[in-house]
Amino acid sequence: MRNIVAVLAVALLLLGARTPAGAAETGDYRFSVTPVVGYRMGGDFDGEDDEGEDTGEEVSLDDDSMVGFILNAPFDTLDGDAYTEWEIYVARQSVGIDSAPAGVDPDLEIDITHYLIGGTYVGGGDTVRPFLAAGLGAAHLSPDAAGYDSDTVFGFGIGIGAKVFPERRVGLRFEGRMLGSVVDSDSAIFCASGPSGSGCAFHASGDVLLQWEVFGGVTARF
Repeated sequence: MRNIVAVLAVALLLLGARTPAGAAETGDYRFSVTPVVGYRMGGDFDGEDDEGEDTGEEVSLDDDSMVGFILNAPFDTLDGDAYTEWEIYVARQSVGIDSAPAGVDPDLEIDITHYLIGGTYVGGGDTVRPFLAAGLGAAHLSPDAAGYDSDTVFGFGIGIGAKVFPERRVGLRFEGRMLGSVVDSDSAIFCASGPSGSGCAFHASGDVLLQWEVFGGVTARF
């Protein structure tokens, strides 16, 4: 977290540097880096029994902060000065449990990290440009406690936002994004093992864990 804040501070200082005004076009840079901080909300695991039937129980996650970074590279220039980019999105949230059935440790925290590859469509404009982003990849769910198993599942994300470039090389990115993690029915993230044996306090059903986040960051183009 301290490293992310330090990068943002340096980028903000660069934003005040005297460089040519106006947003850089697609061919004017090779790639861009955006460290981001924000807030992620939502997320429920539905429960099932040993026969795969819905139990009506669920584990609800807290709302909490997230940190990450986004890499972009130019792809194509479109009509009306719009353009597209490749995108790599990596973001992590360490989140606690808001509510859960009896037997689930209420103090358990889960680290959820998304690794997505996709692209962005950036609309026309001068200083401010709207954009759409989407990506596919993996979500890694790791309980932050000894004896629990982690799980890596299919993940996806869809976002909408705005890029603000008062300078050609340094700007701001603001985005709202929906994230999905396709949890397997045999997921063992609520199963623990230890000297006294092993067991599952909660069986998550094969469903999509949906979360929403808002974040911002400073973009540096190279």
